[in-house]
Amino acid sequence: MRIFYSPEIYSLNIELRIGDQEVAEEIMGEDLNDDVVLHRDEAGRLYEIEVAGSASEVFDLERLEVEGLPVSVEIPEPKSAAS
Repeated sequence: MRIFYSPEIYSLNIELRIGDQEVAEEIMGEDLNDDVVLHRDEAGRLYEIEVAGSASEVFDLERLEVEGLPVSVEIPEPKSAAS
């Protein structure tokens, strides 16, 4: 699972299935409301939750808690400015 926030456009994506996991045909977006899109394959498996344009209003972006999951934390290296 991967969570990605884009502050430039105030969007948050939660990718639930990453990599070479089997996809049943095409992944389609389903509007849950004006801000939230659920992406599922034709078998109904959920792959991604997308919150566009108002993520800071939908989620508390100041804090993330994970309980009971066997997870490791990967913190990407900051991108350096081009010289």
